Amino acid sequence: MRKYSPQLMVLDEIDEIIEEISSRTVGCHFQVPVGDILEILGMGNEEYFRFRYNRRSSAGSGFSEIPEDFTEQNTHELIDLLEHCGLEDPLGRLEKAGLHFSSRTLIDLQEFFVSVTLNHILSHTVDVDLLDTSLSGCMNPEDGYRFYMDATFDRDQLKSRAVSLFLDYRSLENHALSRWLLLTYLDRSFRTGYLQWDVLFEHCFDDLFPDRRHAPRQLSLDPELQEALQELELDYVPELEQLKKQFRALMFKYHPDRNPDGLEKTRRINSSYSLLLTALYRS
Repeated sequence: MRKYSPQLMVLDEIDEIIEEISSRTVGCHFQVPVGDILEILGMGNEEYFRFRYNRRSSAGSGFSEIPEDFTEQNTHELIDLLEHCGLEDPLGRLEKAGLHFSSRTLIDLQEFFVSVTLNHILSHTVDVDLLDTSLSGCMNPEDGYRFYMDATFDRDQLKSRAVSLFLDYRSLENHALSRWLLLTYLDRSFRTGYLQWDVLFEHCFDDLFPDRRHAPRQLSLDPELQEALQELELDYVPELEQLKKQFRALMFKYHPDRNPDGLEKTRRINSSYSLLLTALYRS
């Protein structure tokens, strides 16, 4: 993590807190006693517990659930405290340090992952011998192409590659904790169906395998496509960039981190978006 030099800059409270977290980070985990943070902020225990209890009471949580330490699992509570103290842009600064990422940044990561991974796959030179072996071992050619993709592209490496590129692209601190936070989000996105390896790989089939045989695709607006458009709150077929913009807006609007009831909605939005991309915009 970044080490701030007192000879180069005057540390404010957030800088000191970032330094404190850095000094207590082991791998992708940290644990900083609440008392140490309060000392930096010049806040007494009584004032802090009153603030936290009021927050917990309004959320229906009990006083006994107030943590004794700040960790990577409850950084949002640290940010809440810093905002309460009137410090400037605590979310942005902790995000810059790679200690926490906002819902919008995580959604941006999802789109970035798809883009850079597709570009990486499409730049691949097909191993003809491996492809022949893959196809000869499967009765269904589609299964052969999928086998080739699985044998060629390591999924963990694709995720790690995208995360490192994203941190560099956004000028965010690249360390074990920041990578772990972003990789954890990508893993969760795949588990919940927001991202799907099959959809990602199959999107590249026509370009990687130009001689692949497949059934002609129906582009008429059948009921399934009409329903997908409605799920994305559209009553017309938009241009591709308009569809992407609408998808991002709805994912941000209904993201479970912002909307506790949005999990099922975002699943349907993601599924509808994938269907429309495949049916209407795939060349």
